[in-house]
Amino acid sequence: MADPVKNAKGSAQQATAAAARTAGKAGQAAGLAGEVARKKGEEAKTALTSATATAGTAATAGLAAVKRRKKLAAGAAGGLVALLAGAFALGRTTARD
Repeated sequence: MADPVKNAKGSAQQATAAAARTAGKAGQAAGLAGEVARKKGEEAKTALTSATATAGTAATAGLAAVKRRKKLAAGAAGGLVALLAGAFALGRTTARD
């Protein structure tokens, strides 16, 4: 006949070993999840840094354009006058022929 005390002791040892394996697997899974979270955090940091740099560059260019708006307006007006003068001269030359 089987000894219940001996069987209970063996079952307890098996349960303890199974619990230890489960805890080890849970620890590995937690470690992997932490690694994935760390990588995602680094990717997010890189994306944020890139977006910040792009926005900073655009803001700098916009600020430079605002500071030089009089020169830009004068240059655009000068270009328009030159274009109209060229069209007028071309029209007069065509009309003579």
